[in-house]
Order: sequence, then C-alpha cells, then structure tokens
Amino acid sequence: MNSSILTTLAFSIYSNKGAYALLLGAGISKASGLPSGWDIVTDLLKKLAAQNHVSDSDNLEEWFREKYGCPVGYSSVLEKFVKTQTERVGLMKPYFEPNGKEQSKPTKAHYAIAKLAKKGYIRVVLTTNFDRLLETALQEEGITPQVIYFEDDIKGATPLVHSDLTIVKINGDYLDCRFRNTEDELDNYSAEMSEYLRRIFDDFGLITCGWSAQWDRGLVNIMRNSDNFRYASYFSYVGELPEGLRDIAQYRKGNTVPIEGADSFFSELYERVDALDRCDSDHPLTKDIAIARIKKYIADPNGVIQYTDLFEQEAQAAFEKIAKELNYNHFDKKTFDKFNELHFDAIEKLMPMCITAVRWAKPEHEEAIVNAIIRLSSGLPTICNYSEDAIKLQKLASLYLMYVVGISCILYEKYSLLDKVFHIKVPTKYGKEFLIKEVNCNLWTDDNTINPILYGSQRRYSPFSIFIEKQLKQTFAHLFTDSRDYECTFDIFEYFLGINYCHIVGMICGHYWVPRGIFEGEQAIRRQRIDPNNPFDTFFTAASTNEHNWTPIKQGMFNGEYSVYQAAKQHVDEFLKETRRPW
Repeated sequence: MNSSILTTLAFSIYSNKGAYALLLGAGISKASGLPSGWDIVTDLLKKLAAQNHVSDSDNLEEWFREKYGCPVGYSSVLEKFVKTQTERVGLMKPYFEPNGKEQSKPTKAHYAIAKLAKKGYIRVVLTTNFDRLLETALQEEGITPQVIYFEDDIKGATPLVHSDLTIVKINGDYLDCRFRNTEDELDNYSAEMSEYLRRIFDDFGLITCGWSAQWDRGLVNIMRNSDNFRYASYFSYVGELPEGLRDIAQYRKGNTVPIEGADSFFSELYERVDALDRCDSDHPLTKDIAIARIKKYIADPNGVIQYTDLFEQEAQAAFEKIAKELNYNHFDKKTFDKFNELHFDAIEKLMPMCITAVRWAKPEHEEAIVNAIIRLSSGLPTICNYSEDAIKLQKLASLYLMYVVGISCILYEKYSLLDKVFHIKVPTKYGKEFLIKEVNCNLWTDDNTINPILYGSQRRYSPFSIFIEKQLKQTFAHLFTDSRDYECTFDIFEYFLGINYCHIVGMICGHYWVPRGIFEGEQAIRRQRIDPNNPFDTFFTAASTNEHNWTPIKQGMFNGEYSVYQAAKQHVDEFLKETRRPW
C-alpha cells in the first residue's frame, strides 16, 4: 500500500469532513465469506450442467458456449434459470442467507467505514452490492442510515447535505425484486437515478474499493458525464490495475491506489483519520485555526454543515464556561472586572469567527451567526436573591458579540444580516423580547450605578459604550489602519441601532426611548473638528441622498421603505434633543 497516498487521503478526509463519497463493489465483502458475482456464476453453471447431465469435471465454459452460442457471463447464465425479476429474488437469496450455515458477518472494512461514518467523515456511500453487511456494521455502531434502493426512493429522500449518512444501493437489494444484475440492466439507469448519481460525482470526492469498473458500464458512463471535480478521486485495486479503472481514473484526474485488501485499506485509513482527530483534541482550537476553517467552509459549496457545527460547538463552549460562574452577591468593581474578563475570554474565538463569517458569508451562512448570539443570550440559569445589577453581568457576552457582528455588518455592508440581528428575540421571565431591548449599552440605566465602577465617582456622565469601544478596539485593530475610522464605524452602529430600536421595539409606555451611546456629545464634536466629511456623517447623508436606493433599504431594512427609516430617525433625534445629557 502506498503510504504517501494514504497519508494524503487521510488528511483530505479529515480536513474536508463529509466531502468524500465511497463507491464500494463486491471486493469489499470478500472476507465475509459471501460469494462474489463470479462465484455465483460458477455455481449456477455447475447446476445448469448437472441438469444437462454434464460432469462438472468437464470444461463447463466451453460446453456452455457450444450449447447456447454465447460465452459464459452473469447475464447469459442467469437467464437460463429465471425469466422475471421476482423469480430472481428466490434464486439469489440462498447465496446471501445460506441455510444451515453461520450467517456472514461484516468485515473489518465494513466496521472501519461505520466508524468513519459515526464521526461524520463519511456521509455518502454508493455500493453495487446486494448484501446488507454495511447496514449491519452501522447498526452495531448505533447508526441508522438513509438508504436509497431505487429511483422512487430519491423523491422523498432527505437532501444529502442534511442527512447524517446516505447509502445508495445502486443496483438494489437482494430482497427487492427490482435489483439489477444483468448486463442490460447494468447498462441503463433511469434518468432520475442517473442524475442523482451524477450530482454526487460532481459534488463529492470519490474513494472506490472492491470495484473494477468492468461490469458496470452504465455507472461508468454516468461518471464520465460528470466533469465538475470539486474534490480528488482515489481508485483502489488489488493486484493488477484493471483497464476500466485506469481509464476512469485518468478521466477524473484521480489517483490509483494499490492495496492489499479492503480490510487493511479501510482499517489503516480509519486509524490515520482518528489519529488526526485525537491530535486536534489534544490541541484546542486556536483563533487562527478557527478563522481558517470558517473561510474554508464558506468557500466550499458542501461546507455548510461543518461551518454550522463549528459555530454551534464554539458558542456552546462559551456558554458552558460562563454558566459555571454564578456568584453575583455584590456589584462592585471587583465583581465587574471578574465577570467582564470571564465573558470576554469565553468569546475570544467567537468574535474573530463572526467578523470573518460576516465578511464572506452567503445567505445560508447567516443563521449560524445569529444562533451564536442567541445561544449567548438565552438559557443561563435564573438567579434569585442576588444583586439585580450584578445579574446583568450575565448579558455581557451577548452584548459584545452583538456589537462585533453589528460593526462588521456596517463595515462590510451586510445589512440583511444586521436586520436579522436587530430582530432577534430572546426569552425573558416575562416572555420573549427583542434582544436589542434586553441587551444594549444601557444595561445599567442609572449612571450612579455603573459610572463609579468604571470611571470613579467624580464622573458625571459617561455612557457604558465608551468602555465597550475600548474593549473591542483590539479585536478590530487589524481591520482599521486609522483608529478614528474604527471609532466612526462604532458610532455608526450605535446610532443605527438606536434608529432600529425605535422602528422595531416602538413606543414604550407611550414614548420613544433610545439606548444612548457615544455617537452624541463630545464624540460628535470631535468628528466634525477633525473631518467635516467623516464616515459617520457620510453614511447617514447617503440615506437622504439615495432614499429608496440607499443600500440598507435595498437590502430590506425598515421594511424596504425609506419613509419608515426617516420616521424612526426623527424619533431618535427628538429623544436625544429632549434628553441631552451633560458631558
């Protein structure tokens, strides 16, 4: 076995989880004791000869050729016994369920494949075999696959990207009278099955084993109709390389892999992939690796599952880290510093993951970002008999994450995603409320509560978002060469959040209210002094200039209506003017 190719294959499977499909032929079951197709032909030939009083010591192939005018073949021999597909089930069944003999058991190869499938590395298996050995191995691993036996099964099947494991029994099952095993049947597949298989050959890498490409001409033709090779192909063989396998490997620009047998091939392959898995488990996911994986999964048309899994795992890990700490007896500087550090550290990897995902995400990737915010905003234990102001510290992680995603959406003009974030609802003890109502820069509405902790008692008024801006500055440092651009983008997000607050949350007790931030007061004066055409003013001037063609409106914010935006902004400006705070 070529160790170099096997190493490459193991890394490919590990790095592209679920991206490779297996194509298994009769050779995969050889070690189980089940007869091969030629074994069945030989046995049937002996029985046919006996019916004609011909000794099996004679040259039966020559006798068959002389008597029936055609060479010995699976189809030519089979048609001498039965004429219908239903009769064929009865003829074939004893070869798979031998009477009086111990039932055939899955091979080492079957069990190795089942282990790869259990860990999510293999999601699609194509097989030309009629037996159920792989299903048995999977069952022992606690896996129930989706099985496609015939083209009718395709219509109601779960899409491959949403199925944990799909087995396509290309030629059917030995207990289904529709199974294919004559030359005519193997030459022609239905349009539905042909297209289904072609898409698999297009979208997945391919690993074959126990398949020679000699008899399945129809399958080979489908493979040749696929010309979009997103991943590599590996064609394994024992002994001499079959001509048909060599030809299809050349067509797919694939690799031919000499192996000693299916058992050793898949056993060693599983061990190598498992070793990589254990190696990564011993070395926790770093920010750089997480970002690299996010980029890879977004670029991969089949990477949505891995992308979503990565977000879910990291959000859950952050949630569990925060949930372990529930001591909120006092609200003082020591308590604030402790829990602020805890929350910020918990989402240390999630924040750059979100920035990267926002930048490159397609619509199908947005849900995972939103769900990460929801996970950090929901489900933490309800705490009684503790300081109410201290309990609000539980919201810090979701507050930071919302700001990170929001600022990124402004930076990369992903307003449809930002609209989804602003419309997130989270459970509260009074029912579900909008996240922006529960989690914003005014967590502590009383300045006398938070200001002494952050700035000292001598400060009259400083919004909490001054602290947020400083906390997140380093997170965005690689994206802004000028810190003033970061400050302006931060201000745009906060003011825009306020406008959306008025639009989405609406009036409270007959009045409009807006989370106050640092976009007003000294910050605004500083912007104007430094640059009259600063990004903040440019952003909101573009709204009145472009109206319905303004990018946020075009992407669906404010119900896609400029007048709705205009009314919400007016409410914000009136509130800020009426409640002007001293700086």
